[in-house]
Amino acid sequence: MMSIEFTMRRISPDVYDRMMSGEPPFPYRYVAESGQITKRWEVTAVLLAHGDHANPGPAVAIVGGRRIPGEPEEDQDFGGTRLFSPAEVVDIAEALEEFSDQEFLRRYAELDFTDVYGTDGEGRPNFEVEVYLGDLHHLRAFYGAAARAGNAVMLWLD
Repeated sequence: MMSIEFTMRRISPDVYDRMMSGEPPFPYRYVAESGQITKRWEVTAVLLAHGDHANPGPAVAIVGGRRIPGEPEEDQDFGGTRLFSPAEVVDIAEALEEFSDQEFLRRYAELDFTDVYGTDGEGRPNFEVEVYLGDLHHLRAFYGAAARAGNAVMLWLD
């Protein structure tokens, strides 16, 4: 089975502008990095989106963002590098704060996770709900810190 990992990086507005203008982004410095959610990204995103990929709501924190110009075609689903502007980061941080722990727990109990990455062969998430709730809290903290600092966010899924 293929291993897919999710990484978030806080970057400066200058690095965001360079990346979106098509300049080679490397080398660049990032403000902070998190790989805490790693292989739990899709279950967490399904919970945040309530299974609705067309209207993901706060799941954009994981599955949203704009592609860097020139990104390879094979990375057109959720993979590759995607970016949020500082203003978008503020909106995402607010959406994550407004999303209740109780709603998250309710969705965990109700949703069907069949064919979701990070589940067993019978469509059950690989971890107990408390682990995914910790991921929600981590997303809130990461995006909240980025919003307060005026940072952009880069997502990488590979």
